[in-house]
Amino acid sequence: MSATPEDPAHPPAAPGPSDSPGNGLCGRLIDMSGDGASRGAAHGEELRDLIADSLDRWRADIGRRTGDGPRAYVRAFLASTGFVKTIASASPDLYQEVLAIAAASNQPADDMLVYNMMDEQWRFDRKSNTGCSVIGTAVRNGPDFVLGQNMDLPLSMDGSQAVLRIAGDGRRPDQLVLTAAGLIGLLGVNAAGLACCVNTLGILPAAATGMPVAFIVREVLGHRDAVTAAGYLTSVPHASGQHYAIADRHGLHSYECSARGWAAGPRRDELVHTNHPLWWPDESIAGDVAAVRQISPTTYQRLQALRAGLDRVRASGDLETLLSSSSDGVCVLPTPERASATFCSAEFTLTSPPAVRVALGRPDRTVWTNLGWTNSGPAGAAPPPP
Repeated sequence: MSATPEDPAHPPAAPGPSDSPGNGLCGRLIDMSGDGASRGAAHGEELRDLIADSLDRWRADIGRRTGDGPRAYVRAFLASTGFVKTIASASPDLYQEVLAIAAASNQPADDMLVYNMMDEQWRFDRKSNTGCSVIGTAVRNGPDFVLGQNMDLPLSMDGSQAVLRIAGDGRRPDQLVLTAAGLIGLLGVNAAGLACCVNTLGILPAAATGMPVAFIVREVLGHRDAVTAAGYLTSVPHASGQHYAIADRHGLHSYECSARGWAAGPRRDELVHTNHPLWWPDESIAGDVAAVRQISPTTYQRLQALRAGLDRVRASGDLETLLSSSSDGVCVLPTPERASATFCSAEFTLTSPPAVRVALGRPDRTVWTNLGWTNSGPAGAAPPPP
């Protein structure tokens, strides 16, 4: 398929993985182990140049979005919120990981902390025009569940795609985490067979305190099954409205979370979700279609397309074709009105260990790659899902 021309104000941060030779990872698969400081040091050292470029673009984007200089913006964000205090207290290992990324990449710690609070920045700015598409199902005539996602982000982040391959420590399993350079994570899966995908829900209540989304995702991936992960998810204070899809080989769990609590979706062997609430109990919020469309103009269209394609996925277990489809809007293309696009895609088949396929770029034009749990072979290649 031909690519849609990029917004000239938001060119890719670097030659995208789709333009790289071989399997497309091209130095973007980072092996990490040890405590938070050790993991962050590896991340910051390996991706130092890409992080510098990404944060320069982020700072420039702050000026375009807010009219403020980046230093003033960071100071105002930290002074107006209690997120750092929450992270340092409730998730000290990940807090140290972020600080180590900053130190190893020669970036200011405050900038790196705020950069890792992407969803919370959108609420702080009162501006959001991004989205994500999540789909999960039991595979017909087989024992496996498959869960996957398109992660849609601002065009200014394109080119910063990376994968963190995190070695377990006995308490936490090995993890494969899709991310952007400098971020601790966007979505992922662990070797115990637990996957976590997300959708931002900008219509739901947010707060200036609580745990930011990226840190919740990483904490969830530290659990070995969906039941204990759900226990964490429903006990932590949430800073932002977010849908979390968590799945293991036993089934799919779905939670719409906000600063005012959470609502669980029905337990079924299928799940589709975009960027509006499906079971939030307050209809005055969930049913405000005009407000939802203002925040995420394509959310209803993408949900309809996911539902239309669900039966084909159930029959094959293959999410790649559906997630790569731009004709029905599942793969988001940039427009003059919307400077965002699908940033990366993932398909997790929850075998033991899971089979993982990713597209580090817009999936309609990026080669999908198998990821393995070790660094043996080309990129640790794993066999594709059945």
